[in-house]
Amino acid sequence: MTDKNDKIDVSFVMTVYNKEYYLPAVLEALLNQTGLKNPEFIFVDDVSKDNSVEIIRQKTKGLKNVTIIAKQKNEGTSITINQGIQLAKGEWVRMLDSDDILPIDSTERMLRLARKYKADMVYGRFKKTGLEPMEICHEKMPEEFDFSYKNDAMRAVLKGRFTRMGQLIRRRVLQKAGGADTRVFIQDESIPLRTARFAKGIIKIFAEVVLVPKETNNLSRNTTQLDNDRFFAHYNMLLDYYDTLDKDTAALIYQKALSANWKYVKKNLSHPYWTADFIRYIKSKIFHSQPDFQFLEQLGHRFLSLENVLRSKN
Repeated sequence: MTDKNDKIDVSFVMTVYNKEYYLPAVLEALLNQTGLKNPEFIFVDDVSKDNSVEIIRQKTKGLKNVTIIAKQKNEGTSITINQGIQLAKGEWVRMLDSDDILPIDSTERMLRLARKYKADMVYGRFKKTGLEPMEICHEKMPEEFDFSYKNDAMRAVLKGRFTRMGQLIRRRVLQKAGGADTRVFIQDESIPLRTARFAKGIIKIFAEVVLVPKETNNLSRNTTQLDNDRFFAHYNMLLDYYDTLDKDTAALIYQKALSANWKYVKKNLSHPYWTADFIRYIKSKIFHSQPDFQFLEQLGHRFLSLENVLRSKN
């Protein structure tokens, strides 16, 4: 029989790709998370060309519940995070990118709220600090902060702002949702969206649970990539689950897809306000339109024709 003390309370899942500059500080903060009884650490490297894997091995040497997967084929972050999620054994999973620094008491405090309010998802804010990684790896959350609880996780996700990793999600709910949409390269939008279908209760913390150090080469600078992935996260959600969604939820997801497209159009077309893209987007906000799949398919073809966008290799 398994001793209660041997049960894993939180599984941390980190995707890694060429982040040797950040990893010493990221791991310092991660491995010193407070208040956990028996955490698990899963690292999935997507064929880094630097010393990322060796740094992880050195920093975790002698620790229990550590899994390091050094892949032989580069496939992209969504596929890679799912490989880690599938291995997780904890009651809860907290995912992070290998350039995200977690305040050392953030998991403990998120977990406390999740248990108190019986919420399946907890998320918070992130902050771009502009500081060197080692300058912020021992930071804590503020002593007091506000938060909100919503029973309707899907509506909260659609009305909220999930732009970084660092969420705490109940493992059985996350795995039931299948993790990230592997057709979308960056996982940030698709994981909360798909998990919310099964989640009972969500908490938003109005304080930073992720600290972002000085950025070097970050995908968040490629706004076309972000627009593309945000569009497909919501378009694919409609394609996969439209028949199971209520009309209000479908309208909100449609609006989010059109919003991602409009952000791209504004930056890239010379007269964006004279386009069907703008008209459809405005109508979706005013009238809460139901999805026009023919129009969405046209937008999808345009996004797929872009050359400066990374694609999952599944």
